[in-house]
Amino acid sequence: MDNIPTSEGTIPLHVPSAHTPCSTFYKAFGDLSCGKPPVVCLHGGPGSTSSFLEELSILWPRYGIPVIIYDQIGCGRSTNLDDEKGGDESFWTTKLFITELESVLDHFKLRGEGPRYDILGLSFGAVFGSEFAATRPKGLRRLILGSPLASIELQMKAQGIRISELPLHAQAPLREAAETQNTQTEAFQEAFTLYNQHCILRLDPMPQAFTDFVKQLMKPSAKKSVQHTMWGLCPLITPKTAGSLRDWTVTPAAQNINVPTLLFNGEFDQSHDIVVQPLFELIPRVRWVTIPGASHCPSLEGERSREKYFSLVGDFLSQPENGEKIEV
Repeated sequence: MDNIPTSEGTIPLHVPSAHTPCSTFYKAFGDLSCGKPPVVCLHGGPGSTSSFLEELSILWPRYGIPVIIYDQIGCGRSTNLDDEKGGDESFWTTKLFITELESVLDHFKLRGEGPRYDILGLSFGAVFGSEFAATRPKGLRRLILGSPLASIELQMKAQGIRISELPLHAQAPLREAAETQNTQTEAFQEAFTLYNQHCILRLDPMPQAFTDFVKQLMKPSAKKSVQHTMWGLCPLITPKTAGSLRDWTVTPAAQNINVPTLLFNGEFDQSHDIVVQPLFELIPRVRWVTIPGASHCPSLEGERSREKYFSLVGDFLSQPENGEKIEV
């Protein structure tokens, strides 16, 4: 894919409550002037990076769809605010990430009277992506929510279901860590590997890049990070230990999403069916696909899941404009 036109840069981000000057790092793949709506991709986390989204550049040679990815504020090559805003739950909210998304759209002149655009949000990207879409933003053409969730309350229940599917010896350390937020015990780390291999990335051994990413998120020294502030010190949470997202829900607003929407999750996904079902029931024009044998990261779980993922996304975004029926 070396022949894909690629550009990158930074976009100034105006954040009045931050003293540190902020900017957003982005990459764009394909020809943005080709006439097709670009898909703006929102990575997961909070606290991941857009590097996991670079594989979506394949949409350009396969479908002629331009792709825009970016590192969310606090992550990757965008401005890190751990020292200034670490632990500030009033700052780290979905509203901030929606403001940044709007800044990216404005940079590429996709809002207002500009060309239309599509959004693909994965995991946390689906959290604020669904909230953004519910405001009926001008120019939004289609919406894809991968491994989405209707509310944090339901996600906690889904977490419990997935833990209960593990061997008994792994369940107690995981539940204890969710309550105490202590991720440094050997028992938890062994059990959490099983949890990840069950519902996050079904590979054994895990890719080193994924293992390193998980370790980085759970380091005690990362306690000021956006991940810890919004989600919690442990990836497994309870109502008492969750961060600023603890009460988040898009359920009251989901019915306002007025563009064709594709939902997808994996058969063994951390985003269990119970967190997707309300979105399917509430969004007016929607299709829901569950990828067999996959979990939270289908593009990394073998050629079959990977191709299913790319074809779901590419085919949905390439459908003709006319007609109300959504085909996947």
